[in-house]
Amino acid sequence: MLSMKPSLPLVASLFALSCGGAAASGPSVAAALHETTPESSAPAANDGATPITQTPARAVADVPAPLESASAPPDPPPSATSAPPTVPPNSAPELAPLPSGTTILHIGDSFAGALGIDLDQELKARGVRGVLKYETATYIPTWASKKDLDQYLTSFHPDLVLITLGANELTVPDPSVRIPTIHRLVARLGGRPCVWVAPPLWKGARPDLLDTIRQSAAPCLYLDSGALVPDLPRMHDGIHPSMAARKEWAKAVVGWLQAHRVENGARPWELHE
Repeated sequence: MLSMKPSLPLVASLFALSCGGAAASGPSVAAALHETTPESSAPAANDGATPITQTPARAVADVPAPLESASAPPDPPPSATSAPPTVPPNSAPELAPLPSGTTILHIGDSFAGALGIDLDQELKARGVRGVLKYETATYIPTWASKKDLDQYLTSFHPDLVLITLGANELTVPDPSVRIPTIHRLVARLGGRPCVWVAPPLWKGARPDLLDTIRQSAAPCLYLDSGALVPDLPRMHDGIHPSMAARKEWAKAVVGWLQAHRVENGARPWELHE
């Protein structure tokens, strides 16, 4: 007589079917994700923008694990190309520091005074000596023949000379008459690096003379203050920059000098266009 007692393997199979199918044979999805999640790394610098955050592994591990079918293929590993691209930091290249221990002589009119006082403070903070020599109402021909200029050059041995002249001469009918005196003034500097820092024009001022200076000041470089610091607030005269604007102008000039200085040049204040 045949025995009706079921075998142990058959009972195990019937019990598995009654529970909803075959038991999962591989690791859970949560475990797999947890193992393939890359470790968090320090966020790249992004100049004060919202830091780039990464999903922590703990949050991934909290995903509930669904049951897997025995016949379902395992999940493919994440593709190397599927990771989001790294965002480079948006930072400008750092400029070389100014050459400490050098001297800058600044000559000119009242605009040289408006710029030079704050500029000397900016230079001093960077280890550069600034010497300011200006007269309120003075002209290009005055400095082209001024005996004091030779004394300044001999006494201070400047590595760089800044010239701020022209504001009192914008109404000259024919600016070309200033070309010979511009050449003579630049020649008196004896080949030292030099920059003609043009005054920032005010409303209604004619730019013709500044255009002439731009074309005639070589080998001095020409710094267009109107383009460097446009729309500067003015004093009550509507001409000279306000006290706060002078600080802004000075900081901008320092940045301009840094950007135009030849690092490791033959001279500490070697300049390029």
